[in-house]
Amino acid sequence: MASTGKRGKYNLKARAERQQQTRQRIVEATLDLHRSIGPVQTTITDIAKRAGVERQTVYNHFPDELALFTACSAHNRA
Repeated sequence: MASTGKRGKYNLKARAERQQQTRQRIVEATLDLHRSIGPVQTTITDIAKRAGVERQTVYNHFPDELALFTACSAHNRA
């Protein structure tokens, strides 16, 4: 059987949308935890659990605390 070389079209928009939704869940989980237990007591593990993702996913979206803090600040301003 010969291959035609055609593949299904990859939908980057759908993937980008899922990534944005995950990022939003992480930010909202962080803000919820900061309000309930405080920023000092909030851990990446707590954030991941609340957002329904793995710890590595949090780090993939926010490589350091400054990136996460910046995203949370922007969310609060919006």
